[in-house]
Amino acid sequence: MTDSPFGLWTQESDHAQSRRISELTGELESLHRSLQVQNRTASALRSDLASLRGSIETRLTRLSEAFDAFVELSSLRDQLSLVAGPALVRQAARARLVALGTPAGGDGPVLDVSGAPAAPGYWLADAVAALGPDDEGAAQRAAAIDLRRTATFLTVAGAACGRADLVARWAPDALGTLDATRPVTRAQRVLWLAAAEGRLGPAARTALVERLTAAVADVPDATAEEAVAAWTEQLKGVPYRGSSVASAPEVAEVRRGADGLGRLQELMTPPPAAAGTDAAGDAPADDPGPDPLVTELVDVLRALIDEGAEQESHLMARVAELEAVVTGQEAPGPPWDAATDDLLALLRADALERRDPVGDVARAACAPWVLRAADRLLATAEVPAPEVLEATAAGLTLRARAGRAEVEGTAQALARASTPPQPVTPRSLRLTAGLAAGTALLWVMTAMTRGDAQWLLVVSAFALTITVGARGMLHAVGRRNEAERAARAVAAVRREADRLLARVESVTAEIARHRHSAQESHAQVRAGLTTTPGGTATTPGPAPYGDPDGAPVAGPGDALPPATAVGVRVGEASDVVDGA
Repeated sequence: MTDSPFGLWTQESDHAQSRRISELTGELESLHRSLQVQNRTASALRSDLASLRGSIETRLTRLSEAFDAFVELSSLRDQLSLVAGPALVRQAARARLVALGTPAGGDGPVLDVSGAPAAPGYWLADAVAALGPDDEGAAQRAAAIDLRRTATFLTVAGAACGRADLVARWAPDALGTLDATRPVTRAQRVLWLAAAEGRLGPAARTALVERLTAAVADVPDATAEEAVAAWTEQLKGVPYRGSSVASAPEVAEVRRGADGLGRLQELMTPPPAAAGTDAAGDAPADDPGPDPLVTELVDVLRALIDEGAEQESHLMARVAELEAVVTGQEAPGPPWDAATDDLLALLRADALERRDPVGDVARAACAPWVLRAADRLLATAEVPAPEVLEATAAGLTLRARAGRAEVEGTAQALARASTPPQPVTPRSLRLTAGLAAGTALLWVMTAMTRGDAQWLLVVSAFALTITVGARGMLHAVGRRNEAERAARAVAAVRREADRLLARVESVTAEIARHRHSAQESHAQVRAGLTTTPGGTATTPGPAPYGDPDGAPVAGPGDALPPATAVGVRVGEASDVVDGA
């Protein structure tokens, strides 16, 4: 409060002004928050608008591409209508496969086309007729037009539809020529895998082993030598590193050789039965997982059928691409005869990475290379133990030899370690002795002097006495420290000698152990590759024809059991009509 009668006016005015300023500040903050909310809303709207614009543009582009593809597709279909015969043959082939793959009493009626429309010069027309029981010469007529396509079709379709006679007859021709100068095609690889697993019968498996063996035998010596060297290095694995290897590199080489032979032996040992399988190694019937091999076989069959006749093959490929654009589906897969990989690369991957019938076939076909690699691994594992190991102690080299209880150089190292250098130099000793003599002389002079000079001499004598005592103590401590250091050096030399001797014995025993293991593995590998007649692997594949021994049923009219052909229900072969 103020004593002036007008002071209250001033206070009321100040209070009103402060309140007004506070109100304005609150309004400004509210306005600022409102602007922030509006900015965030505008930003979200701009983002949504950009997304919508992008989505619309994408859809418009997609519709434009689909429309262009549809226009071109209509034009191509008009051109293909001029050769309607092959198209009718393909439809008949799909209908025939569906009929053969549908069990009796299935859902709904199924059109069974026993023959095929006339299409002169088109191999598929006679190949479809060969699936029926009435035309025994159809397969030969189709093969005369195109042996490779006919054999592939009849092998895959025959296996899927239960025709053991067709599979046994045409599987060797479907495998085609296998050599290291040309890549393996997609169809050859899938038939290779199916035959190796025993799904195409013993005849196909035998033909596969024979052709792979012949291909390996025809490889030039220089290429074979490079392959064997690469196989050997892959079996050896990564070199061992570390201090224990640095002191005895022979141990690392012996271990690599023994481990390589162990890996090879493990690859040749049948794997244990997985959980959930029966005694025959078959998966339970309710296993929902699709078989990748069967899926690839069906895809190859579909690609072969959809390829079309020779005069329309390029148009059919373009039609498949345009249909994928129109329907928004993935582009069609590679052709049935597309190159997959080099023969030697596939053999190496199968032989050194697969522990199954496919790996057994590859190792049987490459038995000479596997044996040479095993011999090299054994030679690596039979490296003799080092005659001497060396180490440094007390500045000298210690040498330990296998079979000897003493380490060379130990006596010299102990002598050097136990003889410490002079802890006190002669000059220091002479200085200390001089100081002691001076101290004694000062004390004598102090005793003989009287007067004020005596106090000066006493102080000097005391100072020199303390100095001489300190230097004497330092000399004594130095001698003791050097003695302790010498004792530690002697102990270190003895420990190093004992460690080196133990290391020699350990290295010798470790090398002997690895060498013995390598010899056992080598003997089992050689026995596994040489005792089987014909070089075929001993692990049988699943019997594909319903016969417990895996033997095909004789007779052109006999059919494979629908539930066992190629390890899948025959109904899956009808997948070739999907998207047709």
